[in-house]
Amino acid sequence: MNDRQPRAAHAIACDPSTPLQVLVDLAAQRWDLHGLIAANPAASPELIRWIRGVNPTLSTGRAPGHQPAPSAAGRALAPAAAPHVPRRSRGVGGWLAGCGCLAVVAIVAVVVFAGFGALLFSGGDETGGLSSAATPDAAPTADSEIDTQRALYADERAKIDELSLEFEESPVAWLVADFEWLFRQDEKIADPNLLEYTAQTLAAQAKTFREGLEVSVAEAQARRVNTSGLVTESIVDTAGKGFLDVQWDAATACTADDREDWRTTGCITKEDSLTVHLLPESELGEWSSKFTVVHELAHVYQRADNASVFDYRGEYNDLLAQGLFQGSAEAMADCYALTYYGEWSLTNGDTTTGYGYVCDENERSAIRTWASNMNAPMQ
Repeated sequence: MNDRQPRAAHAIACDPSTPLQVLVDLAAQRWDLHGLIAANPAASPELIRWIRGVNPTLSTGRAPGHQPAPSAAGRALAPAAAPHVPRRSRGVGGWLAGCGCLAVVAIVAVVVFAGFGALLFSGGDETGGLSSAATPDAAPTADSEIDTQRALYADERAKIDELSLEFEESPVAWLVADFEWLFRQDEKIADPNLLEYTAQTLAAQAKTFREGLEVSVAEAQARRVNTSGLVTESIVDTAGKGFLDVQWDAATACTADDREDWRTTGCITKEDSLTVHLLPESELGEWSSKFTVVHELAHVYQRADNASVFDYRGEYNDLLAQGLFQGSAEAMADCYALTYYGEWSLTNGDTTTGYGYVCDENERSAIRTWASNMNAPMQ
C-alpha cells in the first residue's frame, strides 16, 4: 500500500471487522492512520504497543526512523504485502457508510485506551481550535461538554452518511464534496485530548458540511428531470444522477480552437468539474452532440478518478503512461465515446470530431475496465 492507496484506507483502519494482519500491514505503511488503527477494537495489544513504540507522538504521518513492522503475533517481522482494496466497488456512499464507525469506534476508544489515550492522536488542528497537546498549559474542560459536542458531531455524521446514499455508485461522487476533509475531521473528533472549543468547532463544521450536502442533493434531485427535452441533457442526467449539469454555452465558456476549420464543441472548465458545456444541438447536429457530450463526460470521470486518491493521480494516468491512447487524455476521451457507442470512426457524413485517433480493441478493453471501476456508464 502506498500513497496512491484510495481513501478507503480510513474506513479499513477503523472497521472492527478488518483482519488483524491487514491492520498490521496498514500500520507499517500508513503512519498517518496510527491513531485510528490503535483505536480499532480489532488491533491486538502487540500491535498497539508497536505503534506506541515507533510513533509515540503521532505528530506527523512519517516514520522517524526505520523500524521493524509488527507481525500479527507481535513479533518483529517484515510486513506482508498489502491487501488489494477495491477502489470504488461501492462508491463514496459505500465508503462513507463503511466509515461511519469512525466516530463511534474512536469515541469508545477514549475509554478503552484511556491509560495511553494521549499517545494515540496528534494535536494538529486546521479548524482553528487548539488541542491540549499543542497547549500543555491549557486548563482541561468539562468532559460532559466535549461528549455533548461529540454526540452532535456523530449525529451530523449519520445524516451525512444518509445523504451519501443519493450518490451511491455515482461516477462523480468524489467531486460532489471534499470527503478527504471529512475523514480528517473524523480523526480530530476522536482525539482524547480534545478541548471544548475544538469540539464545538468540529461539530459546527460538520453541520455546515451536512447543510451544503443537502443543498447539492436537493439540486441534483431537481435536475434529474429533463427540462429541455434534449438528448444531451438526458445523457448527462443519466450519467451523473442529477449531480452533473449541462449548459449549451460552449461558444463563450470554452477556449476557442486555434486550428483552421476547427471549432470547440464542448469543454469542462477548470473551475467547475460538474458542468458540461456544449454548443447547441441545433448547431452541432445529433451525432456530433451525442459524441461530444460523452467525450466531455469522460473528462469529468478522469477528474473524479484523480479526486478519489490521495496524490490526485487516478488510475487513468497509469493507462496513459503505458502508451495507451497515444498517451493523451483527449484521445482517451475519444476512445471512451467510441467504445460507448460501439463506433469505429470519428467521421459521420461530412462531419469529423475528436482528436484524430481511433483506438483499437485492446484500448477499448482498458476503457471498459476503467469505466467499470469508476461506475461510469457504458452501453
